Amino acid sequence: MNDLTGISVLDANGEDLEGFTRRNAGAIGEAVAGNGAALIRGGRAQGTEDFQRALKWLGFEPLAYTERSTPRSEVGDGVFTSTEYPPREVIPQHCESSYASAWPARLAFFSAVPAASGGATPITDVTAVLDHLPAEVIETVERRGLRYVRNYGSGVGLDWRDAFQTERRDEVDLFCAQGGLEREWLEDDCLRTVRRAPALATHPRTGRRLWFNHLVLFHQSSLPSGVREDLVAVLGEEGLPNDVLFGDGSPIPDELVATVRSTFERRQQRFDWALHDLLVIDNMRWSHGREAFTGERRVLVSMTDLITRT
Repeated sequence: MNDLTGISVLDANGEDLEGFTRRNAGAIGEAVAGNGAALIRGGRAQGTEDFQRALKWLGFEPLAYTERSTPRSEVGDGVFTSTEYPPREVIPQHCESSYASAWPARLAFFSAVPAASGGATPITDVTAVLDHLPAEVIETVERRGLRYVRNYGSGVGLDWRDAFQTERRDEVDLFCAQGGLEREWLEDDCLRTVRRAPALATHPRTGRRLWFNHLVLFHQSSLPSGVREDLVAVLGEEGLPNDVLFGDGSPIPDELVATVRSTFERRQQRFDWALHDLLVIDNMRWSHGREAFTGERRVLVSMTDLITRT
């Protein structure tokens, strides 16, 4: 099932992707500025290099992927594989790096190899999410704020070397100090970081308030029930790879997160990837996720236009 309501769809009609984006850069930019998302279908491309060349005409100056939360491989300058989780796993809705002190304003996804089945990248308008959440949920998270707790090096999740792309502790210390990230070096070469952040943000161009956080993805309730209990038993409540609490460190009730999750599910839009589809989204307007899939799937991602929380 495809649902492209609110997404501008442009038909490349068999033209090479770079040529199409060169000729239509203005229209694509206007579409992303207007409704936050543009999908280019029917283009021809040979691989990563054509994706990169197409993005140059859209003003992409690719960003590095720092303070990582998922495993990815860099396959070109500023071009990464999408999250390398097993095909059976579903990735909940999130705005890229909304847990961090800086994030990309725009994302581009390129369908190099569509899945045999499933594997869509559903997106959700986070302004609509905010509009449809109960007022008491918004008031609670806005008043209490969020606290992201992340643990690296336990053998579950990312190692700190992968997350921060360095072998040196002093470089991690500097990154944390500059980014307002509390950090604690633990036994067995493990690292714990804590960041306090608001649950809402204001779009720098439109002035709209947005639901902009990693609550649904990082909260314990996003884990399958058996996995959640096993991880807590082995690692403890404070030792999970990712968790999000209220700003004062108290747990966020599963019921509150379930309300947010169901709001995303009701507003979510999805389409089946076709070969060489190019999707450009405003990362502060649309969240994204991943469906489970079968067969081979290869979706590439590039990020641009850094925004800082300040």
